[in-house]
Amino acid sequence: MEPYSMKNPYRAKALGVKCVTKPGSAKETVHIDISLEGSGLEYVTGDALGVFPCNDPELVDSLVAALGLRGEDPVQQADGTVCSLREALISTYDITNVKKSTLSKWNAVARSARLDAILEDKDALKDFVKGRDLLDLAKDEEMKATFVDANAFVSILPKLAPRLYSIASSPLAVPGQVSLCVGVVRYQSLGRARGGVCSTYLADRLKAGETVRVFVHSNKGFRLPEDGATPIIMVGPGTGIAPFRAFWQQRTIDHATGPMWLFFGNPYKATDGCYEDELAALVESGALKLSVAWSRDQAYKIYVQHLMDAAGAEIWQWLERGAAVYMCGDANRMAKDVEQILLTIISREGNRTAEEAAAYLADLKAQKRYQKDVY
Repeated sequence: MEPYSMKNPYRAKALGVKCVTKPGSAKETVHIDISLEGSGLEYVTGDALGVFPCNDPELVDSLVAALGLRGEDPVQQADGTVCSLREALISTYDITNVKKSTLSKWNAVARSARLDAILEDKDALKDFVKGRDLLDLAKDEEMKATFVDANAFVSILPKLAPRLYSIASSPLAVPGQVSLCVGVVRYQSLGRARGGVCSTYLADRLKAGETVRVFVHSNKGFRLPEDGATPIIMVGPGTGIAPFRAFWQQRTIDHATGPMWLFFGNPYKATDGCYEDELAALVESGALKLSVAWSRDQAYKIYVQHLMDAAGAEIWQWLERGAAVYMCGDANRMAKDVEQILLTIISREGNRTAEEAAAYLADLKAQKRYQKDVY
């Protein structure tokens, strides 16, 4: 039998979905347990899980109705199988991301002068696609397209792409299953409530006992030190905590003697804690040093990089003792800010020039003592 992979995902059974953050949190986070029993899939602490999402059936039904098509109409899939239009739009095709290529194919049918003008203007196109999906096009009289049949419509659509999530469990802690920690994306646009396709699928529509299509994505550049005596510094605000839950589970099972230090952050202490009981137990046992930045709990914003800056002297001591530094989370802002603070700490506490600090950090990377899992 062909091994399971992105091209041949495994239909795994969901074991349960629960909220990690508290009601009222603006950073709604869910924990999902998924069975890998009997799949042959194996993962290593630090790996990611690829998840193929499903579109919201209500959105699909609204789109089909707006297009004047019928959900039960048959469509032929790329592999030659035939299913209903509704089924295909739920599980196979991307109907929420309006990219230029899709818009161009849509307008080959709609022949909209307004869309033509938007497609010709790079800035106008960038503004137009933000917060829009195909239902918006189908309901807009200036842009509405009339497709001859269901197959003609799906022929213009890209496939749903899998999403990668850092695995939030050690394979030794939970044999035969895998855990995820997912931030749920919800927002308003053009008068409609919307959400991230995969995050709302996992949080709202995937029920225990149902199956979800998954595969393991190896992340060889994000691995614990081979020597359990090595100190580790983990920087993971928000859902960036996910792989570090796997790290602390693995280190506990391995009876690793090296100290752990976690920098975590979220907006409010009252609603936005993650895995608080587990962290409290680790702190109480002395296995973990925990620094938390509640960014909105005071008049000025405090982020993980501010806590790192304040603890610069101790971080430098850890680095000089051979500590490995791990970072997980937002690549655009957090990762850049944290790296800059690291350079500042190395320069200030190590009495090095900016060039020497950069060389020190580059050496940490070469030794695999500085690893990032950013997105």
